[in-house]
Amino acid sequence: MNIEQQLLYLNKNYKILCSEQEFIVHPAAFSLLPLTASSLQYPFTSSFHIKDYRLILDRITMFNGESSNLSGTRIDGYEKPYLFQDAAVAYNGAILIGADLIKEYNMKGNKLNCFSYQSVFELVFEDGILITTIDQSKAMSRIRKNLELGLRSLSKSRDVRLIQRFINAALFGDYKTFRLSNSRLKYLKEMKNDYPSTSLIK
Repeated sequence: MNIEQQLLYLNKNYKILCSEQEFIVHPAAFSLLPLTASSLQYPFTSSFHIKDYRLILDRITMFNGESSNLSGTRIDGYEKPYLFQDAAVAYNGAILIGADLIKEYNMKGNKLNCFSYQSVFELVFEDGILITTIDQSKAMSRIRKNLELGLRSLSKSRDVRLIQRFINAALFGDYKTFRLSNSRLKYLKEMKNDYPSTSLIK
């Protein structure tokens, strides 16, 4: 499953590296997909911005290069954008964002790629309102510096564990994914209740 998310923050585009709740939004919450376990694997992209400290959804683009079958409904390959207008997002938790890619470091896990970026922030939301911003750029710079100086190596499992431990200690958010698809589906059902009507414009 390929989910790419972007956030415009302080007039700069950031890649959303991961979020505490795994899905900030999902097409099924807006009835763009059926609310089924198979929908959890459907690829999409989304983009957001922050206006007056509120997280706003701008677009969801759904894409599939092959035919799919979701709950008996055949969906042929396509790329389709859905635009939203002033769609406030009811999100709780932290979001990790990065910009200015320096080098793509190969480590397992989405959040472990965060030191690949020069600018790294954690944004903490409560009911979609930004309540805290944490600049993690300096912490990520320390990891890169240790790698460049040869003090750590991504080919050594011990060093990888130390880097992972440092990242876990530095980050505010808990970015563990759901282990069971039933938990994801329950989360999507709860999310759908947050969006009984939307400002979908296309």
